[in-house]
Amino acid sequence: MKKNTFKTLFLSFLAVSALFVLAACSSPKKAYFQLIDQNTKQDSRITVEYKGDELLINETNNTFYYKPVGLTKDTAKEQTEAYAKSIEGIKGLTHKIEYKDDYLTEKLTIDFSKADIEELQSKQLLQTSGNQKADYISYKETAKLLEKAGYKEVKDGKFEDLKKKQNG
Repeated sequence: MKKNTFKTLFLSFLAVSALFVLAACSSPKKAYFQLIDQNTKQDSRITVEYKGDELLINETNNTFYYKPVGLTKDTAKEQTEAYAKSIEGIKGLTHKIEYKDDYLTEKLTIDFSKADIEELQSKQLLQTSGNQKADYISYKETAKLLEKAGYKEVKDGKFEDLKKKQNG
């Protein structure tokens, strides 16, 4: 009787341990990418959350200064508000822009578990090869496209900061 109780407890412990290991293996991971230009004072940071090869969430944070790209606060606001209106109401997408005196910050988040991939494609927020219908967004392909566009992978979310303007 004692032997069976020990065996049952031991097997239960193994089963619970296996569940923890499986849960740890299947928990979402994060990757970070950045495209920064110190001359034009533009900084784009992308954080993606993925499970296996499936992209779950894409969060993009952009900062850019008006003057180096030949804009004023008003012209930047004019241009970005038209874009913001065009993506308003898209399921799974949140978008926020803050206008400061010298620069703006933009945060765009897409939760792919809530978003409609076809709608994202039609609004040109997502590109697929040719006119393929996609069931999910591939993390590996996304990472390749970002690197091809000039983004660098950032380890542990340690992004480079835009440098302060020098006097003179």
